[in-house]
Amino acid sequence: MSKARQKARAERERAAAVAAAAAKAEADRLAAARARRERRSLAWRQLRLWQHGPGFRRNRERWGWLGVLVFLALLLVYLFTRSAGAVLETVLICIVAGPVLVFLFVDRNR
Repeated sequence: MSKARQKARAERERAAAVAAAAAKAEADRLAAARARRERRSLAWRQLRLWQHGPGFRRNRERWGWLGVLVFLALLLVYLFTRSAGAVLETVLICIVAGPVLVFLFVDRNR
């Protein structure tokens, strides 16, 4: 093999090695960026306590209706008695009995 061909071959091999090193460095950089994004995303998902499952809207509507019913009960108590003490007692009853009523009326098996 002539010296010119050997020199050209060595040059091609050196260029291929440089290109392979550059490609590996780029792949490593992209992998590190992807891993950093995934770690950040996972940390964010773990911090987001307000993420909801698929039944959240249905449950939110239930809680809204429960709030409306409690408000109407308080309004009726105030209109019939004109007493802040009776309204306060009703609030306390709702606070104590509310979870029991929700447990009784909301079917957890669905």
